[in-house]
Amino acid sequence: MTRSKILLIAAAISPVLAGVAQAAGDLVTKRSSRPFDETLTRLEAAAKEGGLVVFARLDHAAAAKAAGLQMPPETVVVVGNPKAGTPQMLAHPTVGIDLPLKMLVWQNQAGEVYVSYNNAAFLKAMLSRHGFDASSEKIAAGTTAIEMKLESIADAAVK
Repeated sequence: MTRSKILLIAAAISPVLAGVAQAAGDLVTKRSSRPFDETLTRLEAAAKEGGLVVFARLDHAAAAKAAGLQMPPETVVVVGNPKAGTPQMLAHPTVGIDLPLKMLVWQNQAGEVYVSYNNAAFLKAMLSRHGFDASSEKIAAGTTAIEMKLESIADAAVK
């Protein structure tokens, strides 16, 4: 393969790899000191106590089992605040694909339990893709407040 072909391939792949690295940096993961079920229960309770609605639980391990597969416990908890999310959906209806927010409780193969959620940078980018002005102070303050809320919920679940 010629040097120019290698450079062309590298140029084509680098934006993809940069996107993967950026996405990983937008995810916050905290290790739990508690078993999976207790972490999940505490996360839902903390979300409710924090004024959020728990809309759903998506149990990936149960879905895998129904398909004849096995995996460690992994559950997405869908949380949100309709008073905050509804005006956003009215302004930009496509944001409904990304709202409400999600938090993930998962266990690795070694039995360690974690809680993961998206940080403010991810939330800003998500809103931006739907037409919100990500450079506005209101969006910056809102996404920072959301990240702090998710952090508080995760901390209550894992400690």
